[in-house]
Amino acid sequence: MIWRRPILAGSLLAVGHFMACLAIVPLTLRIGGAMPGGPADSFLYGLLAVATKILYFPILTLALYPRYWFPGQMITIPIAVNSLLWGLGLTVLLMIGRRFPAHRQR
Repeated sequence: MIWRRPILAGSLLAVGHFMACLAIVPLTLRIGGAMPGGPADSFLYGLLAVATKILYFPILTLALYPRYWFPGQMITIPIAVNSLLWGLGLTVLLMIGRRFPAHRQR
């Protein structure tokens, strides 16, 4: 099982997070631009905006670096670091959760 190998699990979680981060901004912009009445009243657009804030937390949401350090496509560097932090954090949570298994009833 993949959860027995925490490095592999963390790597897969980080890669999945990175891909989601790269996909959500164009998706949000496309959906916002396709709405005739504007994106302000749309539930889907609001949901995507919240998901973007969660995915980009903490490094990009809190602006923990000056934007001019990473011009253009170099913005993927802090996104990758953010994804590695998410992968590490989720792996630690999985390892802690594995230490405290749920009690099974007989």
